[in-house]
Amino acid sequence: MSAIFGIIDFEGRPIQDEWITSMQKDLAHRGPDRQDIYREESMFFGHMLLQVTPESIYDSSPYEEDGFVITAYARLDEREAIMDRINTHPSERETITDPLLLLRSYIKFGKDFVKDIYGDFAFAIWNKEKKELFCARDQMGVKPFLYYFENNRFVFSTELKSLVQLPFVKTEVDHLHLRDEAIGLCDAPTKTAWKNIYRLKAASYLKIDKYQILIFKYWDLNKKNKNLNTEEDWAKTLRSLLEKVIADQTRVISEVGVPLSGGLDSSTIACITARKFAKENKKIISASSVLDKNYCEPSLRDEMDYINEVIKQEKNIDPTFIYHSTLKYSLKDLFSKFDDNYAPVVHSYYLDEAIFSKFQEKSVRRMLSGVLGDITTSNSTVSPLPILMRNGSFSKFFRLSRRFRKNMNLSYYTLITRYITEPILPFFFREIVHSVLRIYKPWTILNFPLEFQDRVKKSLQKRMKDFYRKFYLDQFNIKNSIWPEEFENFGEEYDCNSSHHQIEITYPLLDRRIIEFMVQLPVEHYYMGGLKRGLIRKAMENILPDKNRLRFDKLPYSPAYKQINQNYLAKFKESLSESNYNNALISNAKLKESLENILIYDNLASTYWEVLGIYGWIQFDNWTIENKEKLVK
Repeated sequence: MSAIFGIIDFEGRPIQDEWITSMQKDLAHRGPDRQDIYREESMFFGHMLLQVTPESIYDSSPYEEDGFVITAYARLDEREAIMDRINTHPSERETITDPLLLLRSYIKFGKDFVKDIYGDFAFAIWNKEKKELFCARDQMGVKPFLYYFENNRFVFSTELKSLVQLPFVKTEVDHLHLRDEAIGLCDAPTKTAWKNIYRLKAASYLKIDKYQILIFKYWDLNKKNKNLNTEEDWAKTLRSLLEKVIADQTRVISEVGVPLSGGLDSSTIACITARKFAKENKKIISASSVLDKNYCEPSLRDEMDYINEVIKQEKNIDPTFIYHSTLKYSLKDLFSKFDDNYAPVVHSYYLDEAIFSKFQEKSVRRMLSGVLGDITTSNSTVSPLPILMRNGSFSKFFRLSRRFRKNMNLSYYTLITRYITEPILPFFFREIVHSVLRIYKPWTILNFPLEFQDRVKKSLQKRMKDFYRKFYLDQFNIKNSIWPEEFENFGEEYDCNSSHHQIEITYPLLDRRIIEFMVQLPVEHYYMGGLKRGLIRKAMENILPDKNRLRFDKLPYSPAYKQINQNYLAKFKESLSESNYNNALISNAKLKESLENILIYDNLASTYWEVLGIYGWIQFDNWTIENKEKLVK
């Protein structure tokens, strides 16, 4: 993973050497191949380079050209089209780097060029003559861009740590935001774990005018008419598009790794990648979380049967395995992740670390992840049947209903209640049903072990209901269901953690070209063949093993995660009784009660995931207390 960083003082005050040194030190792990800066008296741009693509070996960022300076963390697709637009000389086409393509596009076309760029990127461009700054982030939000602006001084970076550590950055932990994220209320995509430090939204650009930050959305996911007639046409087009995307994302000078869980998404990526590499007489590396060999406890199962189907079919996969007894959680390791991220991390961080370590041992620098594929390429969130009924497409509705019920082996009751009636229930009616039947209401904040003042409670409850109301409505909005732009889908965690292993992650199933294709899909094709996630199942005929392609169950990310969670939550419950931890936003008594329910009922407890989130928040708070000296300025 590369990185960008910089400081621009719009008052013309000089940049201190120690500020540059501080940011370089905090980001040094991202620049194993090259580190450099561009500097003027009152501004500097920095760049850390991890060489992954063939042209990246020529990268000498930051670049200065024609009075403009750029630092970019970028991996661009459709490079030939960009070079054609800016008239790149034939002698440069093999070596011109992605940052230079961005800079020359900006010089030629201005700010509007960014909407025509495909790939993952975050960059800053400085106009030396006009003293103007232009920054942008890719449409999907894969590459991070964080910033702080105070007293007419703008600072940006790929990681939080390098911003928080600067002596002039006035910040503290934003506990209200961390509370919201812990309980699943993710409606503030520009906020971070630290006050006054913000995240540039995906598909947005930023500029500063008259000492004010102005942010504009430059791209929207709009539906365009695509003239394809049959299911077969749509499936073939998706397959070709997936092959194109994966070909672009595997254009590397290193080994390629794929986390292989045996599910539909990871198996799709692994099989397409392996077939491409087989033609080049190359191998790919896979990493899978499984039970120990010869483990016979019937209460635990893994995905080994499905993983083996892929490995047996694709002979050029070099498989590696993470056995469940090797996965360990420790507070020391968790605090080490806080040291890297300067933010809470997912509760399964230890598995991600194990996967990154396996890949690093095999010299992998590009990892292809299937994360979030189930809301995009293999979408399971759109509700086609009620949409067809709402649109008055009754013949399609009845035809698809019959086919779907038969092929999914559903009773009429399940078909009508779960797939037709439930998605169209108004939110107020859901509240009534949940109350009458005494069903858990995920939008009720009184479920959570938190403390509230009355005014705060009313405001938070309204936000929570609005959040869930929109969630249910989005089942009828294909665009928002495919790519909910009001959420921050990536954040910085995976980018940060993989960077400590010199690995860059790409997401083939979230590629912009895939998203733009999926939003054009006729709604009935989301259940293509009368199957849920039917389009990708059809597209992967003769590519995926049928056992994987036609499966409808999926085991957890790791077979040991429940046991690991139970163990550390049990220790956490004990520590709550022994410690004097105090957070005005958390009710220790309610938290102990929730922990007892989880330890009895496992993940069937109603607040299981929220308590895991609160646990991470509390431990992050403990970490900040331990590191108070270096965090308080």
